[in-house]
Amino acid sequence: MTLASRVSSVTRAQSRGKSERACGAATRASASTVTRRRSVGTSEDDDFESFRNISEKDVAFIVFERDDVREALSKTNLREYFRTAESFERKARVDADVGGLEVRRALFADATSSEAALDVLCDDIARVVRGFARAVPMDKDERVLVNLSLLRSTLCSRLHVDHTSARCMVTYFGAGTEVLDERTSGIIAKANASGGNVVSDVLKSLAERFAPPRAVRECAVCLLKGERWTYVDGSTSKGQAIVHRSPAIDADNGEWRLTLKLDVESFGCACGHAHDDLI
Repeated sequence: MTLASRVSSVTRAQSRGKSERACGAATRASASTVTRRRSVGTSEDDDFESFRNISEKDVAFIVFERDDVREALSKTNLREYFRTAESFERKARVDADVGGLEVRRALFADATSSEAALDVLCDDIARVVRGFARAVPMDKDERVLVNLSLLRSTLCSRLHVDHTSARCMVTYFGAGTEVLDERTSGIIAKANASGGNVVSDVLKSLAERFAPPRAVRECAVCLLKGERWTYVDGSTSKGQAIVHRSPAIDADNGEWRLTLKLDVESFGCACGHAHDDLI
């Protein structure tokens, strides 16, 4: 039996008795994006209410499509502004109820007042922070780690899970985070959590061929469950985290990305070094 046949058999076995969940996963993985909710009208804070579903054991990720935000940014000069800007990584710790002005001061203190379009971006970042903070477990007075990066090189093209409770990703411009469907991700995450790195690596290679990850669209908010979510019954999400990766960037052809990453402060790393499992 070939490796492909073996994984196919595993997949069929996983799907038997779980058709309802598999159907839901397939629906969320349809087309080129994975969606749980589509934005209608303005993106007010209440639009992020569906993020609370991440606390459910059978929900590994939620993608919130936001056509209105894409349209709003398209009316600014920000795409051209960042296309010609130098690469950067800007970090800040912000309150859970942060406003757009505070975000701008934290991330763009060096920007000139004439760059009014940045207010549109910063207002949205603040809105995403507030939605994220309401959805994930946080201690009182705990803050959110904000990382805004202008990238012209690939960060981590390997499929991996995050060792945190949950992480929020938004790609405002450029190729979005690539996410495996929940069924395939579950098989790999369980193998990885059991210490079977060799097995999980084989499964990742097979997933690349037979169930490749799908890219999240520009401006969509992607909430990814990590390995360290603690449920109300005391159990954790170890072996249930969503498997994903950063997309490849071809800088020679002018490709670049503007990405937002949010983490709960208690899961942040202060060592100053990049980690594959934190990308």
